[in-house]
Amino acid sequence: MHESSVRAAADSAHEISVLWIRWHGAGDGSAREQLICHYLADARMLAALVYARRTHSDIDFDDYLQFARVGLIEAIDRFDPGRGIRFKTFASKRVQGAILTGLTRLTEKNQQISVRSRIRSERLQAAKQAAAEAVALAAGGATATPQARLFGYLAEVGIGLALGVLLDNTGMVDAEAFESDAHAPPPDVSYFRKSEMARLRSLLRERVGELSEAHRAVIRGHYLQDLPFEEIARGMGVTRGRVSQIHRQALSSLRDTLGNEPRFDLSY
Repeated sequence: MHESSVRAAADSAHEISVLWIRWHGAGDGSAREQLICHYLADARMLAALVYARRTHSDIDFDDYLQFARVGLIEAIDRFDPGRGIRFKTFASKRVQGAILTGLTRLTEKNQQISVRSRIRSERLQAAKQAAAEAVALAAGGATATPQARLFGYLAEVGIGLALGVLLDNTGMVDAEAFESDAHAPPPDVSYFRKSEMARLRSLLRERVGELSEAHRAVIRGHYLQDLPFEEIARGMGVTRGRVSQIHRQALSSLRDTLGNEPRFDLSY
């Protein structure tokens, strides 16, 4: 029984050696695929070891396994059988390195997504509050109908969000959105939209420079540096609520200033 096991292991080792020769010697893609399949269990084991040492459970094991597979493939493509090094020894470091690198990038990406989500939520909330205040002042008591007040509120929210899009340094509305296969406009229209958007952004940022110091600091920090209200508040030494208030005042000031600007049309 022991002798047959040894013989089977030898046969398996010989088959793997042949696969390495076929892959690195002749570039046989089929041999490469067989090598990947053969070592997948080892990659999974390494992923499980790293996963067992995790300090949090924010990332699923499937992600660990996927990074391990990527590392395994890279190891197979770079391994040189002629150097006298065992593949498992060579691959182990690369697989674990690929897992750790992938986790770092995924964590950073998740953090960025979380921050962007918070910023969008803050902007929407600020736009709603500013709209409610504007409608309340414009209503003049009960002279406006509920439908008119609702329409005015929605219009104010839309204008607030439009200002945020134009101010945003990361392009929440990317120019590439105009070029999607499903909604691509004619070339002349596409060029007009992108050039007009760039012109409006430039004009709006000129007006930001004319704001008061506090208003300018909040607008630039929130839109050009992508800082949440909490971070801006710490930097200014005020409360988050105060930053939110300054933000609404700044947007209102920008809107009032641009309302008299013949080159600027918020309905665009």
